[in-house]
Amino acid sequence: MLIAAMFFCLAVTLPTSAQAGKKRDARVAYVLKNLRLKPDVQAKFKPVLDAYLKELSDLKDPYKKLKDELQDAIDANKLTAAQCDQLFEAKQKQEDKEPALNRKWYAKFKTVITAQQAYKAMKLSDDKLE
Repeated sequence: MLIAAMFFCLAVTLPTSAQAGKKRDARVAYVLKNLRLKPDVQAKFKPVLDAYLKELSDLKDPYKKLKDELQDAIDANKLTAAQCDQLFEAKQKQEDKEPALNRKWYAKFKTVITAQQAYKAMKLSDDKLE
């Protein structure tokens, strides 16, 4: 019974790849809707955008996973010094790698859409969605 309860808790709290895929699909739809591309350009750009968002999500996953693991301690304001250091370092590692990733994908975007559209796509990709 205890094992079943533990499994249930893990299943409820950990995001699945299907959930991540749905969030990414929603973000792709949001960016494409706001870019207002012609259908043929949109068809070429969509897989590029999806690949970028997947790579960005993969980059952010270690920090998100650690933060989720420590969420109870965060909420209770009971993080240890070591946990604070872990969170800080994980976030810095992510943030250190993001500019290079964004530059790489901005260049790839410009092979399919204009520089103006690529810039807007990068900005839209970073919008908060509810």
